[in-house]
Amino acid sequence: MAGLKKNKKNDIAGVLPRLLRDNGWEKQIDLHSIFPNWRKLVGDEICEHAQPLKIERGVLWIEVENSSWLQQFQYEKLDLLDNLNRFLKLSTLNDIKMVLPKGETWKKVEKPLKKVSFVRPTAEKVTAFQQQVECIADEKCREALMQFWYLAEACKREKE
Repeated sequence: MAGLKKNKKNDIAGVLPRLLRDNGWEKQIDLHSIFPNWRKLVGDEICEHAQPLKIERGVLWIEVENSSWLQQFQYEKLDLLDNLNRFLKLSTLNDIKMVLPKGETWKKVEKPLKKVSFVRPTAEKVTAFQQQVECIADEKCREALMQFWYLAEACKREKE
């Protein structure tokens, strides 16, 4: 009985690639692999302000947060197109079209936050910064700056 199950799995595993190839779906799957890999392919800055919508006839449609970013991405369009085409294995994008959102607000794809850890600055760093801010006459201002520096120095996000 176990042998039958194994053979059925092997049959399905053999049929799926052939089904994709025979129906011409391999290129479509290759093209649409851009969507789950978007952040990795375009980087954090572009991902924060633009997201892929659809691919039609070799054209990738991207929704851009606002007109300022749309103009900025127009300057980067050819580099972006080259980068995406280098990623694709079986297909090629011919162009990228950019549109502004139709709704009221931009729906940014949320990036998971990295964990923040507290790492106490060394006594030498604290002393060095205290010496730098000694020239500030206002004690409250000097103390506030010291606290701000201390927290900025101590709170670190973990690297990916």
